[in-house]
Amino acid sequence: TISKYSREKILNYYKVDESKIRIVPNGVDIKKFKPLKDSASKKQSKSDDDISVLFVGSLIPRKGLNFLIEAAKKIVKQSPNVKFKIVGDGPLKNHLVDSLKQNSILSNFVFLGNIKEDALPDVYSSADVFVLPSIQEGQGIVLLEAQACGLPVVAFDSGGVKEALRNRETGFLVENQNVEALTDALSELVLNESLRLTMGANGRKFVSENFTWSKCAERMLDVYNELLK
Repeated sequence: TISKYSREKILNYYKVDESKIRIVPNGVDIKKFKPLKDSASKKQSKSDDDISVLFVGSLIPRKGLNFLIEAAKKIVKQSPNVKFKIVGDGPLKNHLVDSLKQNSILSNFVFLGNIKEDALPDVYSSADVFVLPSIQEGQGIVLLEAQACGLPVVAFDSGGVKEALRNRETGFLVENQNVEALTDALSELVLNESLRLTMGANGRKFVSENFTWSKCAERMLDVYNELLK
């Protein structure tokens, strides 16, 4: 299975013998998901004054976008130049748009819809911060993709997410469904370019050392070799 969290679910719900479970996480192609080569390229993708906060995922209740909207209401008051880019589609889109209109912050959101896999690395790399407000995740592979692209990340402490980042080193892990904590973490990164760059570099290193597909394949090979003994 892909995380300690999912291992616990298997033990609780399926009563599998713990000695039979091995953890092999999902990985990332770090040659594909990587930072843009130079800052000039990054600046060309958006206004010099804009700070871009990116979300990638389905527009469904589990992804917690209602919490992001609540945080955004507070963030744009102090940083009106922040743009929240939403990649993905789903049944909640119209509801989310209506909520943004009611709160007069629709102009701070950009819905990009579903993006082709080949275009995702550029979308990640052109952002400044990545956010995943999900209330449940088995692992959170988008966190790995974002960190591989040199982005600092902010996420709720839900499910296997805590295994996919290093709190206060590659980003911020905040209490699940705590809007105030989510707001504070995003605001700190929005206002602090030096912290964004430091955490982004740490994230790239973290993923490169732990979550490349070659390393994940080695772990899977170890499982097969163990079976052959």
